[in-house]
Amino acid sequence: MFRTVLTILYVLALALGLGGASAWYVTERFAGFEPLRIGQWTGYPQAGAGRADPYARARAARTSDVPLGSAEGLVLTATRDTDGAILNGACTYRIAGRAPAARLWTLRMARTGTGTVEGRPDLPSYLSSRGVLREPDGSFRIMLAPEVRPGNWLHPGHDGPIRLILTLYDTTVAANVGLADVTLPVIEKVECRA
Repeated sequence: MFRTVLTILYVLALALGLGGASAWYVTERFAGFEPLRIGQWTGYPQAGAGRADPYARARAARTSDVPLGSAEGLVLTATRDTDGAILNGACTYRIAGRAPAARLWTLRMARTGTGTVEGRPDLPSYLSSRGVLREPDGSFRIMLAPEVRPGNWLHPGHDGPIRLILTLYDTTVAANVGLADVTLPVIEKVECRA
């Protein structure tokens, strides 16, 4: 009898532990099905739609994130540079190119695993299409670096893994229109501190 009770308690503890771990993994690490990948950038256009998968809905509920609807825009994230290396706040990166047509776009940084903007209040940690300096051809170059840089400069906020979050508001990319010719800024590593 005692052995049966111990076996039942062991099985219950194992089930609760594995169930809790899998639920945490899905809501923390898995953003949903049907990702849109363009270069280093990944977005989930269906996350804010009525037909979003249950995992995307669970993640939104857990993180209190309200995803943009397809008519509102699209959030794209990047955690790696053009060489496939993980973005690190100790390194300097050049983010160059153009953003797709949108009424407004913002670029900000977050610590990997969080959605919060990192950095000190006296240093720039985000830019928007309304304040970015552009080249004569309409493209832009943003330097993401721990040291001050001329022109468009973002401070990473800390050494360690970071992710870039590009939010496009009122864009056709979110509606999956014209995806064949969409280009996004490239993220090239310039140097790293030793």
